Amino acid sequence: MALYDRSVTRLAVRAPQPRTVDALLAITVAVVLSVIVTADQASPGSIDPVAYLWAVSLGLLMLVRRTMPRLVLGLTVLGYFSYYAAGLPAIGVAVPIAAALYTAAEAGYVRLAVLTSVLVVAVSTGFRLLVGQSAAFVLGYELVGHVALIAAVIALGYSVRAHRSLQRKTEQVARLTAHQARLQAERAAHEDRARLSRELHDSIGHALSVASLHTSVAREADDSHARAAALRLVSDAVSDAMVQLRSTVSLLRSATSAVTDAPTTRDLGRLLDAPAAAGYDVELDVAEVSLAAEVDEVAFRLVQEAVTNTLRHSAGSRISVVMKPVSADRLVVAVSDDGGPGRSPRYAPGHGLAGMRERVESVGGRLAVFSDSDGWHVTASLPHCPKTQEERR
Repeated sequence: MALYDRSVTRLAVRAPQPRTVDALLAITVAVVLSVIVTADQASPGSIDPVAYLWAVSLGLLMLVRRTMPRLVLGLTVLGYFSYYAAGLPAIGVAVPIAAALYTAAEAGYVRLAVLTSVLVVAVSTGFRLLVGQSAAFVLGYELVGHVALIAAVIALGYSVRAHRSLQRKTEQVARLTAHQARLQAERAAHEDRARLSRELHDSIGHALSVASLHTSVAREADDSHARAAALRLVSDAVSDAMVQLRSTVSLLRSATSAVTDAPTTRDLGRLLDAPAAAGYDVELDVAEVSLAAEVDEVAFRLVQEAVTNTLRHSAGSRISVVMKPVSADRLVVAVSDDGGPGRSPRYAPGHGLAGMRERVESVGGRLAVFSDSDGWHVTASLPHCPKTQEERR
């Protein structure tokens, strides 16, 4: 395969360089005009060297046609008129100025090329009629051919320019499309990492907080039954953390990013069993509301993270969880604690609060976290159904 690739590379045909093309065009113009000058001489002995010098000069103008197309067109027309003013034999209209007209049209000066060709044809035709040439021959035969050739040359230059412009735009669109695809892939990867980090933080963080809480309860318990119950809750919490860890690792190793067995608000009672067993006064007031699966999971994770932060940072003894509809399409989820008597609650900002806000905003909700003399409060306004990305803009 490597040998094949190298051979293809060696056989690849490179596009000719612009200077090479211009040099070949200059030689072609000089040779063609010289041939026409030779063919139109009255006799072999009457060849005027000035005519060949003029042909070579027009050819040399092609070397600068890309950088100075208008100057090339102007000098070509001036040279054409000077040729006839010098009394040299007639060589037609279209051929001497064809290359210059093509250059102007290719450079985008189509209107200038058309006006110049009209001027040259009008002056040349009028001059030939004034010197007594046959009107039937000049107007009925040569004029049609010259106009057709001039129109074809200008149209060719314009089409070449249009083709190059279309090719550039196509390449630009391809680059932009590829860039957008990369950005979308990076954003999707970032969203997957952020989602998995929230899952790890919320689920495993909560399990470890519960385990830490009941470890302290077991250490301070005087009754063996209470100690055994606390240690059993520690074991359950650690087992839950291991299950969540294995599930997350499986997701990272799999080709799909789907999350299965997502928790819902129906699991809130089980979620609050651990703080209740540790001595917290738990109040749970959850209305029966039909929620979309995505919103249902966000509501559960919101309560889970708020309860986890209470267990970690608050010195309070009461946790209140309320979920109720406030309108036909929105509901409020509120979690609060009393913060402990005689001291301000501590609720350190970090990944947990950022994750809560990301979850809530991902379904078109709003989150508020604040404290007062009664304790800390986490309140979220959520839609019954998640909004689309365009609706959230």
